[in-house]
Order: sequence, then C-alpha cells, then structure tokens
Amino acid sequence: MKRAKVEGRHGEVYPIFQYFRIPIFNSSNKVNKSDTVKVLKEKTQPRRIKAVVFDFDGTLAVLNIDFSAMRERVFDLMRQLGIREEAIREKYLLEIIDEVYEMLWEKNPSGAETFYQASHDILHEVEMKAAEEGRLLDGATAALKRLREKGIKVGIITRNCEDAVRKVFPKINDYCDVFVSRNSVKKVKPHPDHLTHVMKSLKISGKEAVMVGDHMIDVQAGKRVGMKTIGVLTGRTKKEEFERAGADYVLGEATEIYELMED
Repeated sequence: MKRAKVEGRHGEVYPIFQYFRIPIFNSSNKVNKSDTVKVLKEKTQPRRIKAVVFDFDGTLAVLNIDFSAMRERVFDLMRQLGIREEAIREKYLLEIIDEVYEMLWEKNPSGAETFYQASHDILHEVEMKAAEEGRLLDGATAALKRLREKGIKVGIITRNCEDAVRKVFPKINDYCDVFVSRNSVKKVKPHPDHLTHVMKSLKISGKEAVMVGDHMIDVQAGKRVGMKTIGVLTGRTKKEEFERAGADYVLGEATEIYELMED
C-alpha cells in the first residue's frame, strides 16, 4: 500500500504516521542537526495521541449549503428590526445572530427572542435542504472505524444542526465516541468551548488530540485548546490559506489519516 503523506507548513513531506510517532519539529520546520538528534532520542518515547477530532461538513461529508441565501435571509430579518449591517462586528453567521440578539434584548426582549428563533429556523431549513442531497465522502466510515480499532478515540464536531448531520450520517454514533453539533453547546468553534466539551467527554487534554478540518475555523479552534491541527483540501480552503492560519499539516482528504496506523 502506498503510504499517505503529510505536508509541513514549509513544504516538507513526511509519512503521515510519523506525525503521531515522533515530536513535531519547531515552528520554522527547519531540520538541523540538533533537531535530528533530539528526534532520534525521543523516538523511543513517542507522544501518545489518544484522539482525533473531525469537523463534519467538507471534511467527512459533502453538503452544498447555500450560505449566501442563508445569510441574506437572516440579514433581511435584521434590517426589518432596525439593525444595520454596519453595526455588526462578528464575521460568521451564528455569531452575528448572537450579536444581534444581544443588541435587540436591551430595548426589545420579545423582538430579540423572535429574531433568534426565526434566524435559527432559516438555518435549519437551508441545512436540511442541503442534507437531502448530502453524502459522506468515500472512505469516511472506514477511516473512522480503523482509528477506533487502533484504540484512537474519535470525536466529530460541527457548526451544523444535529438533524442535518444525522440525515446524512444516520449511524454517526456507531463510528465515533462523541458527536457535538451546535445544538449541544452555547458557543461553537472557533470558540474553545466546543472542543472543550469534546475533550471532557473523551477525558483527554488538548496535547493528546488532533483537530482535522476543511476550514480555517477548525485550525483556530484546535490551536486554542492546544491541539495539533490538520487541514484537509476537500472543502474550499486552499493549502496556502491553511498555512497562513497556522495549520501544522495539510492532507488531501481526512480519509488518508487512518494510514498513519499502517506502520
């Protein structure tokens, strides 16, 4: 079997299992003699990775969510309540909804509740529509199964709603140790609470886990809790964008990760 490779932030390529078996080089990823000696000395005492946490949309599954339409419908609600776009500081839609809710609550609590519920109804509707034609990436279940067979715990997190994920992946609980959608937490990734919830459920620390995702949000989330991060190119994020975000490694797709155990 041809081994999958992982690519360092500066173009270095290593067998993917090496990432889990020996310490990562320094942030510059420049290999010098002292680094090599250190690696050789520590190779017999490898860092123990106990869990891999995956994003869902774009990482394990294909869901063509119409984010533009979703955003415009929420912004239309916002405008109807007198909130202008220029007043918004947040970048992502879930956080924008929370921000507008807080703004409205000060003067119109009932209006704030109505806006919040209507906005989430829009998100749910658009996500469920996408889930009707959504599918798991080829090899996704095999990769998850292989990791668990090797004693690696598997977590899956998503900013998506639980209903949409379960429509695409009805047997998700059979392939992971914990699944945390936005419905289960107050703050979603990149806020650290999302991954902290996973870590508590799996009884691990950030240093014992890896975050895998197709978006820079996944890299940001992983780093905020001390995890190493792997970007995958099955979404819309390019290799260079992952590098700028500080991803430790980049893979073609998440399904390659199971080959790290084939050493």
